[in-house]
Parts: sequence; structure tokens; C-alpha cells
Amino acid sequence: MRGRLVRVGLGGLIASGKSSLAAALVASDELQEAIGGAVEHVDADALLRAARSSDAPLRDAILAVVPDARRADESLDTKLLAARAFADPSVMARIEELQWPVVRQAISEASRDAQARGVRILLVEAIALGRSGLAEELDGVLFLQADEGVRRDRFVIRGGSADEFQVRNAAQAGIPAEMAGIGAVPIDGSGPLPETVHAASLVLRRLCLQGESID
Repeated sequence: MRGRLVRVGLGGLIASGKSSLAAALVASDELQEAIGGAVEHVDADALLRAARSSDAPLRDAILAVVPDARRADESLDTKLLAARAFADPSVMARIEELQWPVVRQAISEASRDAQARGVRILLVEAIALGRSGLAEELDGVLFLQADEGVRRDRFVIRGGSADEFQVRNAAQAGIPAEMAGIGAVPIDGSGPLPETVHAASLVLRRLCLQGESID
């Protein structure tokens, strides 16, 4: 079955497994066969990193908010920037106001390209799908959930500290309510990845097939 491009947000708190799930869905031949086309993935964080590196006006605007994040070569100290943002909600809000319009434009461009190539699903991975305004432009949203202990362990395994996890996790405390407010479909990500992929695939098939049988 062929059809229009379906854009689906993939959100979740820190270390919930969004990137792993997205990669598995992109690689799922079973899902592609069921929906009649390819699944592709764009990562809002990656788009932001690219924009902060290449967009001088954006970089200068961010440095006006956090001046001490400027390195000697005029680049951004992203680790320091993240620490300031996660520690101060007002700084986070000001930076997001600058960044999200750039990301929305990049995702719009990626969507046009995917549509032209016949892609069936474009997964848009982002944490702040609600307050960023991205959800308003999507056909559906998945909210990947995992127990805090599971997410902490994952964060530490990939090189973070437990203290850093606590700071970032606390800064994202409002995300579950935001996701509920935009009607995101919860997906349990605490268990084995194949189980999570199966659950997410069923939702994606429903979004694509518009009520047809998925049995």
C-alpha cells in the first residue's frame, strides 16, 4: 500500500531509548512491508547541533544568553551551554525560543524531501515536542516511557554521571504532562527492544492504514 508521507513524533525523557527505537523501526522490513514504504528518521538534537555550528546568527543569539559558553575560537561550548540550560529553566526557555524555529524549518525541508522520494513514515525524534510547536505539524506522537532507574542506568553506561542524570531528569519533569496534553500514545520502553518495536509498529501501522485491519 502506498500513501502520503506520515510524520510521527518520537518523544521521551532522557535515556528512554528514543534513538535505539528509531533505528530499529527504520530497519524493520516487516513494518515497511506492512505500511507500503520506507521509514526514515530525523533527530531534532542532531539538527540543533548542526545549526549551532553552521548558523552564525543563531550561535551569536545563544551566546548573548550564555556569554561564557563562547570558546576562544568563537564556537559554542555545548557542554557548558547544556549545564546552564538544565540548571536554569529561564535560560532553557530563552535558548529554546531561539532554536526551535530553526529546527521546525529544517524538519519541513526534510519532510518535503522525504515526500518527494516516496517515504511512508518520517520519525521526528525530539524531547520537547509539545512546547516546541513541532507536534502541531505532525500526524501523531509516540511517547516512549521507561522507569527512572532503567533510564539512569542507561545514561551512566553511555558515559554520563548519576548526578548529571538527576539534573537533566529534573529539568524534564514537565514533559509527561506536555505529552499527555498533545495526545501522545505511550509506548513502554523499559523492556527488551523487540517488544518496544512491536508496540510502536502497531501504532505506526494504525496511523498509516487509517483504521484498516492490522491483525
